[in-house]
Amino acid sequence: MRLRKLLITLGLALAALMMMPLGGHANPEFVMNFGTVAPDGTPWSDQLRDVKKRIEAESGGRIKVKLFLGGSLGSEIEMVQDVARGERLQGGGFSTGAIGEALDIPILLLPELPYLFRDNAEADAVLDEVLYTPVAASLAAKGFMLGAWAENGWRCFATKGGPATSPAELAKYKMRSQESPVHLDMYKALSVQAVAKPTSEVLPALNTGIVDGFDNTPLFSLAAGWIEPVTHYTLSRHIYQPAGVIYSKKFHDSLPPDLQKVLMGDPAAEAVRGRVGVRSLEAELLETIQAMGKEVVPLTDEQRKSFRQLTRPVHKQFLAAHPDVVDAYTQVKAKLKSMRQ
Repeated sequence: MRLRKLLITLGLALAALMMMPLGGHANPEFVMNFGTVAPDGTPWSDQLRDVKKRIEAESGGRIKVKLFLGGSLGSEIEMVQDVARGERLQGGGFSTGAIGEALDIPILLLPELPYLFRDNAEADAVLDEVLYTPVAASLAAKGFMLGAWAENGWRCFATKGGPATSPAELAKYKMRSQESPVHLDMYKALSVQAVAKPTSEVLPALNTGIVDGFDNTPLFSLAAGWIEPVTHYTLSRHIYQPAGVIYSKKFHDSLPPDLQKVLMGDPAAEAVRGRVGVRSLEAELLETIQAMGKEVVPLTDEQRKSFRQLTRPVHKQFLAAHPDVVDAYTQVKAKLKSMRQ
């Protein structure tokens, strides 16, 4: 049933997804507008609707939440900046890379370094046990509250005309890149021509040949309709991409103490819910991509190693550009080493 809901959205343009207020009391004391590029009919939108229902119910209707899905209010970076101002938006769900880039918070770019993690367990442990506290502090200094981790998942390469089983094959394509220096530096290390574009411009760019491919997760690739113009989906799993539910600190602080607790909820439980919702669909999503006539291409350990070796300098470049993140990176690597022993 959940997969059927997802597939219904594939024919919809993201620009057509508009505000979706879901009831609420007639005279709430507080209104929170919440923006995201997450398409409707996905585990992300399901989770956000549940967050909305929880906040409205636990506040006794004193807080009303309005969801703006599918990037209807702009790109991730634009919406993060809106939350910073706290006027048009008071909260949102965004990729960590977009938050870090929009707010100049390098520690939020760190989790998206290529081939930093080997599996979900490593990513979860680092985010929950190593990075949550310093990230929350960094966001607070910029006027934000970290509500919870969320998840986009493992990004893979999607291309038109052939697979990307080696850096040399990938270099044949002009790739769309997320608007993040880490992502752009990764493509540069792989000798790939990359074009940074917001999510709203990716499908037209694919259809008109401005770009020949992109990288994203199976779920987002399907839900956004990006998978339609491509022919191959290579399981490179080169970047694990977390996301974050964030709130304007100005809005949070405007609430009385009891409603502040309602707003924040249980961050740990919310993170688990988001991860389970996304991960439970991965196998079905890959089957769906195949059923659409696209070739899903697995990589051998040696093939993945060739990508990992070429992108290793991206870590050093990142730390050289952001020396204030070296300590956090060292703690992350120590945690990973302890899990790999």
